[in-house]
Amino acid sequence: MAVNKGYLNLHSLIYDDRANIANLSNEKLFSSVLNGYAHSNAFDYLLNLNSIRLTDIRSLGFFNESGLADTINEHRGKEELTEGKKVYKLPDPKKVRANLLEILENRQSVRHFSGQRMEQRELSALLKYAVGLKDRKIGNPNPHRRYYSSGGALYPVSVFVYIHNVEYMKNGVYLYQPYSHSLLLTTDHFSAEAFLSDNVLDTQNCNLILLFRYEINRNYLKYGELALLLALIETGIMAENVHLLSNALTYSSCDAAGFNKRYAEERLRLDGINSHIIHSLVVGKER
Repeated sequence: MAVNKGYLNLHSLIYDDRANIANLSNEKLFSSVLNGYAHSNAFDYLLNLNSIRLTDIRSLGFFNESGLADTINEHRGKEELTEGKKVYKLPDPKKVRANLLEILENRQSVRHFSGQRMEQRELSALLKYAVGLKDRKIGNPNPHRRYYSSGGALYPVSVFVYIHNVEYMKNGVYLYQPYSHSLLLTTDHFSAEAFLSDNVLDTQNCNLILLFRYEINRNYLKYGELALLLALIETGIMAENVHLLSNALTYSSCDAAGFNKRYAEERLRLDGINSHIIHSLVVGKER
């Protein structure tokens, strides 16, 4: 919407834009939204969250008492394709030996990369330990749990990986399948430049771009409007895991929140209604 540009975009708006009549040059962005003169979906969402209490959502009780999440997780592996020419079984992960405090201290966003080829075992370790399944099983009926937390253990966020210059791997976008620890080729017609056209990231020399997909139906039935907030939190946790594992494997990374959402969803054949790309992240060897 025209009214909701950042302050530094104030000169990009036309004064007589009807949608911006209350805001004019965009200098009064926040007051216009707060006073109700301009509409903001983000602000509406935050206000409405104030009236959502966990005790108001009856489905919570059903999910918790029935152990439905455990049952769902026990069978989610059946959604994965494990055979065929488009399935790439990942090798055993490369062992990661690093001090957590040192990783935290050294982590920083890097936007320019060397173009050095990534080992397949490094890719395996990055996906396994950042967004994959633990080897340990918890609970009854012993569903696999993951290396990151998720609201209600419903895991509505999955990861597509744009692979560029990884040994033994064809360039393209793959869906990471955590239960079989494999990659499913989704498309080999994907332009990183088109996806990140307005960004300053070095897509020519990166090794990976991770695209995070949120499927609303996986957690909305339990959490209602709270589902989106939980999915965004989950995505942030997953992204931080990727950053830390990348650093531990001597790679660098950078979040890329500004991307061409429609382009990605069209290429990945997502409907843009239930399935949405909500975040991306670039990984490569620092130049």
